[in-house]
Amino acid sequence: MNEYSIYWIKEEVAKSYFHKSDILSRFLREYEAEPDRNDLKTQYLYITRQVRFKEILAHLNKNQAKHITVHSVGKMIYINQNDHSILLQVEGGLLNFRCKNLQEAVMLLFPMLRDFHPFLFVQGKNVPNYGWISPIIQKTSAQVRQVLYSYR
Repeated sequence: MNEYSIYWIKEEVAKSYFHKSDILSRFLREYEAEPDRNDLKTQYLYITRQVRFKEILAHLNKNQAKHITVHSVGKMIYINQNDHSILLQVEGGLLNFRCKNLQEAVMLLFPMLRDFHPFLFVQGKNVPNYGWISPIIQKTSAQVRQVLYSYR
């Protein structure tokens, strides 16, 4: 089973580091290796938000797609569809999950999480994969100022 962690990154950091995923990944790996280092801990707490078990469970139950089941046992959340399954667990403000391959997460979990929050960063624990769950769409200043009118 492949293991992954999902980090809830604060918006201003996510927008600055969206195209610098490698830097963010290296920082998170370094922090995970040395969580007691004060400088790393301070930076980690500055760039992340905590995932809460009840909040994520309620969101997954409310937003589950057809033919996908979501249920919890204790502090574990199971997401199933036919022979595909994902095991989720909230630990220390992180959302950790296990699945056979990342395609299962892309198919079952990520669509539900995109509605939860747009700035979620996934990093493999025992695999080298990392990246954002959804793209960040930034409007240009011209798009923000445009106003559409309709005349009849």
